[in-house]
Amino acid sequence: MVVVKPHTHGLGDWLWQRITAATMLLYTLVVALRWVMDAPLGAIGWKAWFTPLPFRLLTLFFLFALIYHAWLGIKEILMDYVHDKKQRAVLQALVTLAVIGYAGGAITILWSI
Repeated sequence: MVVVKPHTHGLGDWLWQRITAATMLLYTLVVALRWVMDAPLGAIGWKAWFTPLPFRLLTLFFLFALIYHAWLGIKEILMDYVHDKKQRAVLQALVTLAVIGYAGGAITILWSI
């Protein structure tokens, strides 16, 4: 007997992993270039570095990409290795709550500068 598995979003998740990875790479290159041109010194320098709104928004976008990238990776690991659906649902909910907390912390930190 052939068992047909329900349709999953494997291709979409794979594509989003690549998009978030490319986003993080682009941000890293921008930061590296900016670092070479104007490296901050001390706490005042770091605050001045992150004060411009475009750079804060770019950093926030990077952090959201990083958080989503990590969440997708953990979700895939849980789908591969946790076969009990109830346990997987609980673990995914815990990871989702943690990710929401990380996003809130990132927003708080960036907007307190």
